[in-house]
Amino acid sequence: MTNKPAEGKIKLFFAANAFASVGMNIGVVGVAWFVIHSTGKNSILGLYNAISLLSAFCALITCSSLIDHKSKTAVMKCSSCWQGVLFALTALLCQSGVPPLFVIYMLALLNMPGMVVFTTASRGAVPAVLPAQYLAKGNSLIEITLQLGAMAAALLTAFFYGRLGFVSLMWAGAFFTFAGGALFAYSKNAFDCPSPSSAGWKRNIADGMYFLWKHKKLFVYGLIVFLPTIVISISNVIIPGYVQFNLRRGAMTYGLADMVFALGALAAGLYAARLKTGHIRLQTVLFVVSVGCMAFFAINATLGGFLSVIFISGVAMAGLRVLLNASFMQVVPNEYLGRALAVLMAVSVILQAVLSYVMGRLMDYWGTEIGFVFIAALLLLGLLIWLCLWAVKGHSLAEEKSLPRRVLPHKKDMR
Repeated sequence: MTNKPAEGKIKLFFAANAFASVGMNIGVVGVAWFVIHSTGKNSILGLYNAISLLSAFCALITCSSLIDHKSKTAVMKCSSCWQGVLFALTALLCQSGVPPLFVIYMLALLNMPGMVVFTTASRGAVPAVLPAQYLAKGNSLIEITLQLGAMAAALLTAFFYGRLGFVSLMWAGAFFTFAGGALFAYSKNAFDCPSPSSAGWKRNIADGMYFLWKHKKLFVYGLIVFLPTIVISISNVIIPGYVQFNLRRGAMTYGLADMVFALGALAAGLYAARLKTGHIRLQTVLFVVSVGCMAFFAINATLGGFLSVIFISGVAMAGLRVLLNASFMQVVPNEYLGRALAVLMAVSVILQAVLSYVMGRLMDYWGTEIGFVFIAALLLLGLLIWLCLWAVKGHSLAEEKSLPRRVLPHKKDMR
């Protein structure tokens, strides 16, 4: 009998996350197709993605302390309701005949902040739901929930946008996010957990920069670790135009492709979670497969080939991301890991924003093929740098972890 309340709490937490995840992913998949379908310009989609990333970055800086020290249940509830209101407002504006560009730039500024704040709070609430020995499984379940939400959102985009239009899709997104918010409200404060005192986001960045400056190999390796995330972000700019202009297909194909990619990523996540850290050869294979997939997209013009290879790319990119993160954690001292990742995340977001905008502009001049050629070259460069870092006898990266531990200086000592 004593386990029933705990089981109910776990089920409620993941049910609320599942509903909210479906709605928020509709705001990613559906809006990307709306941008390319309503404007026909890759450059606008690239600009939309760049603004979205920068607004999400600003939201994390602004809300990091709030997420750390306030009620995580309230943050998740408010983020879900925020997304619901935004989607409902988008539907009403489109119904009223507001120009698409106004809607696009409104969503660019307001859509991603709610999603990243929700995701951060959700991961931070896992310790309140599961005992310490199950935290790894809890984070895996969160990742699986997000991938299932992405698959469901892609399916809904294919159906609603293709058959009923963008307005109906936004109402569907509002329904799912409001449903998630209602479940969080029903839970009251069940998912709150005390957070340790934090030095703040700025201090973490300063300490992380100092550590990576002293260990430059780890900084370069950290950029390689974030490379799959950067490539996936740029792909979100390339694929809508690729489907519309190269394959000459509509929202049904785009939604199906996104669902197939998420299915591949889900399969990779389930498999990679069972692996031990290391697997240098497997990581090399995944790098090579990822490069091959992007090169194939650049020359392919068939639907069957696209769907087959996008599943393979989902497996390769997601598996590579999991294994690279695991191996990075092996070579970075635990006390510096969070701060190093904070710096690398900041650099990654800026790179994603810049490259998304540049890719959108280039594709309008030279076609969507140039986008896939670029990210294939980027992955190949990453593979070569990664191999060089591990080629030194005894693994040069491992030497970095063996360096003597230093207490990072206070901000006043770093001036």
